[in-house]
Amino acid sequence: MWTEILLIPFVIILVVFFLFWIVHEGIRWQKHRFLGGFARFIQHSPGRAFFTFFLLFILMIPASLFLMTGLWLDALASPLGPQRVDVVNVMLLLFLVLAFAFPVMYSSLGTWRNARRAEAEMKVRPTGM
Repeated sequence: MWTEILLIPFVIILVVFFLFWIVHEGIRWQKHRFLGGFARFIQHSPGRAFFTFFLLFILMIPASLFLMTGLWLDALASPLGPQRVDVVNVMLLLFLVLAFAFPVMYSSLGTWRNARRAEAEMKVRPTGM
């Protein structure tokens, strides 16, 4: 029971992360009927894209820990007791999801950093050259 209840926030965060990841690149998504709002939000600026992915990545960590806690609570309440195989499989899947989310978040950090650097160079460099 606890696994299913604590699975809900993890799945919601994961789905929102995937929606933002899908529409992160490409202007054609802005006119999409359902995904247009996500595309317009994330494509507004590189800083907004980074902070969105960063927030979702940070939220995935406690959500995955809650999911594992729910699995342990269900395992302790069952007559068989905790089974290590189930917990290890869930832990490996959660590490896989986090390993996928980290490069997406880190690449958006690089994009934001390069945009800030280019913006700073434009302010320093005179326009008459």
